[in-house]
Amino acid sequence: MRYRRLGRTGWQVSEVSLGGAYLVGADPDRALENVRSVVSRALDLGINYIDTAPIYGMGRCEELLGRALEGEARPFYLSTKVGFEPEDFDYTRDSVLWSIERSLKRLGVPKLSVAQFHDNQVSWERITAPEGTLEGLRAARQRGLCEYIGVTGRAIPLLTSLVETGEFDTVLAYHDYHPCSQVAAQDLVPAARAHDTGIVIASVLAGGLFGHRPRREELLASMAQTERRRALDVIERLQEEPGTLARSAFRFVLADPTISTIASGAASVSEIEDVAQASDMGPLSPELIEELRRLP
Repeated sequence: MRYRRLGRTGWQVSEVSLGGAYLVGADPDRALENVRSVVSRALDLGINYIDTAPIYGMGRCEELLGRALEGEARPFYLSTKVGFEPEDFDYTRDSVLWSIERSLKRLGVPKLSVAQFHDNQVSWERITAPEGTLEGLRAARQRGLCEYIGVTGRAIPLLTSLVETGEFDTVLAYHDYHPCSQVAAQDLVPAARAHDTGIVIASVLAGGLFGHRPRREELLASMAQTERRRALDVIERLQEEPGTLARSAFRFVLADPTISTIASGAASVSEIEDVAQASDMGPLSPELIEELRRLP
């Protein structure tokens, strides 16, 4: 496992990190066992950054992750988010603080490495207003509930504008940076680089397009003809690389030196073992990257 600097935090984080969206696995009766197995294996592999959120299982992922990490001696950074849960979350200062304190109890830790918020359902005005979201994150940092603050989401123009304020130490973008789409690379990544903001990229498997065959075929069938043709061209070229499609998708994003870490939404030990090897193998070649970007 190789490591990169997480922006102005100065932390050296693993190129592949662990996201919590699917961490509980497919069997509810074995959820805790699955979380413990995946987390332990991730730490064995050198992964030291773990990202979760209250929305993952409506708090269940945080609770199980806290139990899995209890007494863990190996070093790690732990981040979570506010927003989406409960459904009427209003993104005010007090709600932000309430959510963070609730997450700390679930996770069983006194302090977060990074406290973030989802931006998709909130306006610039609500974020920056007096007693708004940003004020809540600042207060959490001042109270020692977190070391740094960040923003996550898919509204790339808003994410970019928020990063350009210089207020946020990290930014997490998902579904918008993978071999078939580099939307986040156009404006968000340069803005983060200019402000020394740590960049976390998630969902580089494009919802499963670069994952297991049944899901890939389902997604391809739902695409418009032009989109499907391009996706198939990308897949064909990636399949010429050693290893799995998932691993190649990670290597594609790792070719961008500005990216700090890629969060894997692994649901099993085998999945985290697979994509962790992307760091060992290193990025895809500049020639292949350029070829993929030139595809119509």
